[in-house]
Amino acid sequence: MAYSLFSNRKIYYTNLVYNIQSQLNNIMQQKISLTNFSANISDGVVTIDEIASDASNLQNYKEYLEGADAYINTPDDEGGSGTSVSDVGALAAEQNDSEEYLASIAEMLNTSVNEAYATQATKKLEALENQLDLKQKQLETKLTAAQSQLETIEQAEAQAIQQATPKYAGLG
Repeated sequence: MAYSLFSNRKIYYTNLVYNIQSQLNNIMQQKISLTNFSANISDGVVTIDEIASDASNLQNYKEYLEGADAYINTPDDEGGSGTSVSDVGALAAEQNDSEEYLASIAEMLNTSVNEAYATQATKKLEALENQLDLKQKQLETKLTAAQSQLETIEQAEAQAIQQATPKYAGLG
């Protein structure tokens, strides 16, 4: 009877350890994925090659590109850079209206605006990574407790088996 109780608890804690380890593996995969995504957006430019090589972050890339577009088109007083971009573009057109000059100004503006948005997005990713770190530490604490409990159960089970086994003093 006692052996079946120990076996039940042993199975429960073995499964608990496995589940916690699976959750920790999942968190590690998420952190690796976020690191890849962060590295790809750090320069402010996301290429098709970067997206194709990191398909696990497809939704993140989609949100990033939509957010970058909205950032460029949103007025400054609403948290974007649309007003500044328009003002600089107007000043450039007043100084020199050649297509080459305006194209180079537009390229410089896009680069700086994309880098600014990438910096904002990176800060959000860092916050998400900090949340994952906290969750990882909590799970590691739970894992340690579950492994300790499993060891205690295995020791108690071994003692119960040893006590339940008849001992013979020998013949005679």
